[in-house]
Amino acid sequence: MEKETDQRWAGIDWGDQEHYLVIVDAKGHAVASRSIKHSAEGLDDLVAALREHGPIAGVAIEKTRHLVIDKLLEADDPVYPINPKIAKTWRELLKVDPPKGDPGDAFSLAYNVRLHHEHFRVLRPDEPRLRELRLLCQDEQSEIGERTAKANQLKDCLKQYYPEVLGWFPKFTTTTAADFILAFPTPAALREASDGDIRDFLRRHHVGLSATWKKRLASRNAGARWPHDDATSAAKSLRAKSLAAQIKTQNIQLKEYRTRIEELFGEQPDAAIFASLPGAGAKLAPRLLSHFGSDRTRYDDAGPLQALSGTVPVTKSSGKSKHTHFRWACQKGFRNAMFHFAFGSIERSVWARAFYDRARARGQSHSEALRNLGAKWLRIIFRMWRDRALYDERTHLASLAQHDSPLVDHIRTSKKCAKIMEKTLT
Repeated sequence: MEKETDQRWAGIDWGDQEHYLVIVDAKGHAVASRSIKHSAEGLDDLVAALREHGPIAGVAIEKTRHLVIDKLLEADDPVYPINPKIAKTWRELLKVDPPKGDPGDAFSLAYNVRLHHEHFRVLRPDEPRLRELRLLCQDEQSEIGERTAKANQLKDCLKQYYPEVLGWFPKFTTTTAADFILAFPTPAALREASDGDIRDFLRRHHVGLSATWKKRLASRNAGARWPHDDATSAAKSLRAKSLAAQIKTQNIQLKEYRTRIEELFGEQPDAAIFASLPGAGAKLAPRLLSHFGSDRTRYDDAGPLQALSGTVPVTKSSGKSKHTHFRWACQKGFRNAMFHFAFGSIERSVWARAFYDRARARGQSHSEALRNLGAKWLRIIFRMWRDRALYDERTHLASLAQHDSPLVDHIRTSKKCAKIMEKTLT
């Protein structure tokens, strides 16, 4: 067995063009220090350098998703992902007001992981298709955010020259709304179109000619009363068509994301666990699963998950003072998923509705109540995930009754809870 005095530790400060490697011995003395080019050959050199000065007990690096880490894991090197805030504290432990520099950062990582590795977990990558699912869920959320931004820009553009159509579509993120702007990009184009042209458009997009649409068709000429400027209309209509075309393209891409996400989610052994959550649905269940992963040794309890998702505040104590504040440092995608899941659950889970209503009655804001509900849900989901058990509303309600939870009395007297119970439990 390798003696602890023979162990060597490595720290890597990664960069876009090159990375810096420092290896220290069991006493913390640097035995190797070199820069590594960010190239395929450079990454091979990195692994070779670790072998030359090995055996390496652990490699500390700040980032958890990087080609450097993929290479290290491929080579079976034990990787310790270090939070950037912890890495900053480590630098300050070695030197007051340390300069930010590659050699010093790499040495600090190697030196301190040697001392504190027992408090960290070695990175164990999930199965490749689960990692693909996680990345797709992240990118899908980014695409949705970008599409929403473009839709807001489109609405702002329409306000300047085409206000009559703003109320015609509840959302300008849809392909139907985008195609309408492309087909009728100006007020003049809309007025010159015949009723048959618009009916054909609605038919192609599977929109029925409802009373609302008949009213809109009849009021087209009323748009002529808006102030009109040919120069503004000509310029802004090009901008509107550009944004509409981008939204339409993103909708096609999002369908591809959704198809692949649903395919990968269906292959996951834990898919049924997350699909059983009330209000998770086809979009949130894969996102939640991707954040939990498959390594059940990663978390001892729900606490780290609550912190990662930002559902619990940060508490700071000093002497007799105690202060809590919103947790800004978290995984934003996880926070978003838990917020929307908690919101969806209050219409499908009796106890979740009661929890939310009681929180609001105590003066909590809508967002604060949902964050607290999300923290509660994470304790439940963690147990389900750990035990590989599906969610059962009746089981949880029975547990609340057994522990004399104050939610039980609220459930008995709440009309909203009664409606949910009637829809979901009968």
